[in-house]
Amino acid sequence: MTRKNMQNKKLVTLLTAVMVLTTLLSFGKDQDYRKPAVWPITEAIDKGLLELEVSGAYVPDIYHELVDKDGLHFGKCMAIALKSSVDSLILLRIDCGTKLVPFDETFQTMIVTKTVELPLYPGQSYSTRLYAMCGQIHDAPPYIESMYRIGELADSNTVKLAQYFDRYYIQNMIGQHALWAYTDEADLKDLEKYGADSLTMGLTTKILNDLSIQTTLNTEEPTEEVSPKNTIEVNKILIYCTGSFVLLLLTFTLYVLLKRGRGDKAKPL
Repeated sequence: MTRKNMQNKKLVTLLTAVMVLTTLLSFGKDQDYRKPAVWPITEAIDKGLLELEVSGAYVPDIYHELVDKDGLHFGKCMAIALKSSVDSLILLRIDCGTKLVPFDETFQTMIVTKTVELPLYPGQSYSTRLYAMCGQIHDAPPYIESMYRIGELADSNTVKLAQYFDRYYIQNMIGQHALWAYTDEADLKDLEKYGADSLTMGLTTKILNDLSIQTTLNTEEPTEEVSPKNTIEVNKILIYCTGSFVLLLLTFTLYVLLKRGRGDKAKPL
C-alpha cells in the first residue's frame, strides 16, 4: 500500500468517526427535545387530555394482608384507571397532599401521601394504585365501589404531613394516626380502636413534634418557664425575708442584752 493510500484511508476513518459522533450527539439532543411533558393531573383533566376513574382499592371479598380495623385507610389503598385522549406520551403528576374527594360524602376524603408521575402513552389505558391516607376518621373507609374525584391540595399542615410521610416512607399506621390527630383531633382513646399503643404513640407524636404541629396527642400542660425576671423576683423575696429575719434577731438580742444590763444595775450591793 502506497503512502498516499494510507493517508486517504486514515482520512476516511477520521471522517467516519466524526459523522458517527455528530449523529450520536444529534440523537441525544433530539431525545432531550422529545422528553414527555409533565402535567399536573388536575390541569390534564381540565384540558381533556385523559379520562380517568378513581376508587378505593379494597375488595371486601378478597384477602388483604393488611386491614386497618374495618378496611384500608393507608398504604396503596386507592386505585386509579387512566385512558389517554392524546396522540403523544405525557406524564401525569399527582402531588403529595392532594385530596381525593368521594362523590358519596359518607366515605372518607383521602390524602395522597406519595408524589407520583404516571406515564400515559397514546391510546393507552391502564390501572394502578396510589399511596394515600384517610383524612376523616369517623366516615366510611374507601373500597372498590366507592368512587372519587381528584381534588385540590389540602391545607398547609396536611401537606407538610404528607410530604413527611413521602420523604421518610411512613406509609403505615403510625403516619395515619398522626394525620388523624391533626385532621380529626383524635386522641389516644380514638386511636386505640385502630391499633395504637404506648409504643406507637411515641413514634406518632415524634412526627407531630418534628413538624411543630400541635394536637391533643403532643400538647402538654402549660408550665411557667423560669426566666431571668422570675429569678430576680425570687432572689429579691429571699433577700427581704433573710434581711427581715436578721434584723428581727438583732433586735431581739439587743432587747435581751439591755434587759439583762438593767437587771444587773438594779441588784443591791
